[in-house]
Amino acid sequence: MLHTRLTKTFPRLGQAWPRRGAAQRRGGSFNKTNLLKAPPRRFAPPLLVEEGKTLFPDFALLGQQCLIEEGKTLFLDFGVLGRHCLIEEVTYLTMSVKRTGGHAVVRALHELGARLVFSVSGNQVLPIFDAAADGGIRIVHMRHESASAFAAAGASELTGEPGVLLTSAGPAFLAALTGVATAKTMELPLLFLSGASPLRNAGFGNFQELDQSALTAGVCKRSFLVSTVESIPAILGQAWRLASSGIPGPVHVALPADVLMAAAAGPFQSAPPPESTESADVSGLEQVASLLAAAERPMIVLRPSAARGRAGVLANRLAAQLGVVPLVTGPPRALGDSRYIHVAPHYKRSDCALVIAPSDYALGFLDESIIASNGRLIVIDAAGDPPLRRIPAIHLKVSPPDALEYLAGAAARSACDPEWSRLWTSVPTPENPAPGGPGRMHPLHVASTIRKVLRPDDVLVVDGGEFCQWIRQGLGDVPNRWLWNSKFGIIGNSIPMALGVAALGHAGRTLAIMGDGGSAYHLAEFETAARYGLRFTAIVGNDARWGAEWHLQANRYGVDRTFETNLLPARYDQAAAGYGGRGYHVTDAGGLEQALEASFAAGEPSCINVEVQSLRSPSVPP
Repeated sequence: MLHTRLTKTFPRLGQAWPRRGAAQRRGGSFNKTNLLKAPPRRFAPPLLVEEGKTLFPDFALLGQQCLIEEGKTLFLDFGVLGRHCLIEEVTYLTMSVKRTGGHAVVRALHELGARLVFSVSGNQVLPIFDAAADGGIRIVHMRHESASAFAAAGASELTGEPGVLLTSAGPAFLAALTGVATAKTMELPLLFLSGASPLRNAGFGNFQELDQSALTAGVCKRSFLVSTVESIPAILGQAWRLASSGIPGPVHVALPADVLMAAAAGPFQSAPPPESTESADVSGLEQVASLLAAAERPMIVLRPSAARGRAGVLANRLAAQLGVVPLVTGPPRALGDSRYIHVAPHYKRSDCALVIAPSDYALGFLDESIIASNGRLIVIDAAGDPPLRRIPAIHLKVSPPDALEYLAGAAARSACDPEWSRLWTSVPTPENPAPGGPGRMHPLHVASTIRKVLRPDDVLVVDGGEFCQWIRQGLGDVPNRWLWNSKFGIIGNSIPMALGVAALGHAGRTLAIMGDGGSAYHLAEFETAARYGLRFTAIVGNDARWGAEWHLQANRYGVDRTFETNLLPARYDQAAAGYGGRGYHVTDAGGLEQALEASFAAGEPSCINVEVQSLRSPSVPP
């Protein structure tokens, strides 16, 4: 091991904390002594001096700067983890912490209004963790980076503000991308902060070095690289606003390790002013309002972001004026989702379809055989949406809130056919099959049991798969807040999203609903929920199969060719209990209702493992 005797001193880098006592020198050597006697505000991990006068930096990063007695500066400029160096006499050692990059990040987030950060720690971002305890930011330390992204998305869904995700570099950055891409398809604002390799050796094979900007190009609205401490507040402010502007989505900011550890040399930069938005095409919207008012069979299709916040309120107002209910292209089966199964055969009958959404697979690419076969098609989309395969009567690029505000104010009268209106506004409750004895429940029985205990302010976080399609049909008319698994078609989102919702402390209860296949992706986050005391109830429909794939195989190739899609009847309730939550195992409606009430009363993260029949849902995957 290489040892270096330090004799050279460097200029003082900042003001050290008041001395908290000297290390005891015994016979020319030091006993193992913690030289950072924790001051009231802790900024840096301890540095140890061991016998033989050896300093263990305990850092894996380059460019770590420390203050040593009487302002002498020790510069640990090593690229090797755990490099030791010998020192002569030390009485006090601390970090130069004034105005560091880590603290700049925390202060900027706090000023932007962020209070929750979902993260998994890593070498490059430890300066942010260190500063967070003193900066009014709460970090929820999770078990997987993708789960952190889902949790941030869940929080964003409820608040309308950007959820904040923080990862380290390399594998951690890559692991988060599935969750980030899901937030993109959900059109949720997300601030994706990632640690990055030090700038000083960029391009020379740094530890965990990746071209993060290139990798986020397809899933983020933009990627920023911070190069100075002074620029951090301005870049984070710009990224925060960009995440929520236009069609919301994730924005990435790479934070190199040496920038996070460095001290600001000058004043912080101000964020540039917001870019001006284009005014709405009022003349085009006048034509749209006229067509909608004259329509006898109108329909409205919304992209996910147009169904939230102010835009969602305006969309519901417009739909009520027209006598219909808006459809949202949020779930992976889109307009074929089980919630819409009662109106899906009638889309082609519409004489005027207003589509405020991208014209992708979710709308059958607007094919005449699916939507408004002989009617007028109006498309309002955004830059970056796919090109149109069908020529609409009107095609505008206007922000959804602006378009809906104008149309809700202009479409005061409607010629809607009453029979058409009843078709959309009277959602039929599916008829439950006859209940059987104890055994495997029909998924619709699970839905009807949930309905009995559901309150208006409860939040439903629903995964993908056949079981959840039955739940969507069985609860399709409830007015509760729903979180989907997105058009990206992922599964496994519901537990971490529910955790993100629970972390906000909203008034209602949080129910995460999933199949047994999706439940295991992030079951370990029950430990996170138990550690932070976050309450939600997970309902796992257990048919011991990858249900959607098993039924696709059976339908396409025959039941005798359903290969590698069966699972063990695992006890997910016991696994959740092992992680610190509560577990319940049920086989009938009475047991499920009791388990739901017990889980709500317990005030702890709970998992209810429900044995269900393996049935193909009424909605077929795309």
